[in-house]
Amino acid sequence: MTTSPSCPFCAIVDGTAPRARVLYRDERVVAFFPLDPATRGHTLVVPHRHVPDVRGLSRAEAHDLAEAVQRVAATIWAGVQPQGLNIIQSNGPAATQTVAHLHVHLVPRWDEDRMGLIWPEGAAEDDDAQDRTLLQLQAALPTAESTVTPEDRRQHLTLIQAVITRMSTASSSAKTWSLAVLTLTYGFALNQHAALGALLGVAAVAIFGLLDANYLKNERAFRALYDKVARGDVVEPFALTPALPSSENRRRRDYWPAWQDFRSWAIAPVYGPLLLIGLGLATYLHFTK
Repeated sequence: MTTSPSCPFCAIVDGTAPRARVLYRDERVVAFFPLDPATRGHTLVVPHRHVPDVRGLSRAEAHDLAEAVQRVAATIWAGVQPQGLNIIQSNGPAATQTVAHLHVHLVPRWDEDRMGLIWPEGAAEDDDAQDRTLLQLQAALPTAESTVTPEDRRQHLTLIQAVITRMSTASSSAKTWSLAVLTLTYGFALNQHAALGALLGVAAVAIFGLLDANYLKNERAFRALYDKVARGDVVEPFALTPALPSSENRRRRDYWPAWQDFRSWAIAPVYGPLLLIGLGLATYLHFTK
């Protein structure tokens, strides 16, 4: 589960919001009263995972959220017996969303209650404009969900796993070759009492470390793609071009690993000591000529 430390709804999900009035909770969603209910029984339903709007929901999460909304709606009808019920889900500040954690409002309604009008009178577009808008939206309608079968998804996951395995194998090869090269260069430096040989070994280790961190970066990206496909998110069928998760990486056009890749347990503890040994050896040989 992914949460945001600054999100008030994530605090409710985590159980760290002392003022929260929680109506319902399970391993997927939480239903609770807002701090300032619009009407008696006004309830919010949110997914556990922090997603800003409806675009971030997986199909499984959307199913769970819809099921919870239906359950809470039935509870409100039975519990406070309203004359009507608004179910409202807003996305973005322009749509009056004030907390960037997707949520669904269930607002019980009575005649002459304190809620105002929601919809303006009249149509926003004339008939011709509506026809053009319809065509525009139909062209943008995603088709991936309707065309991907369970067998397609399994095959897609198999392809992604093959790439992940290849990245892992390449990483192991980088470590093996770096040990061979540093053994040769460091051994030559000691045998010939040549500090330059040790520095060449340091340079080789740095290059292999950079390659290995790049393999790790790509492996993480494909693991994220694997998770998306496994969750049932809308992904281009058989896509093998994942977007790397870090905005820092995107700014640098994905050419270089991120700092988190270099400091990973698979990189820093392996190449860091080898670099220090080489630098120490070069320093020792330089000053003991």
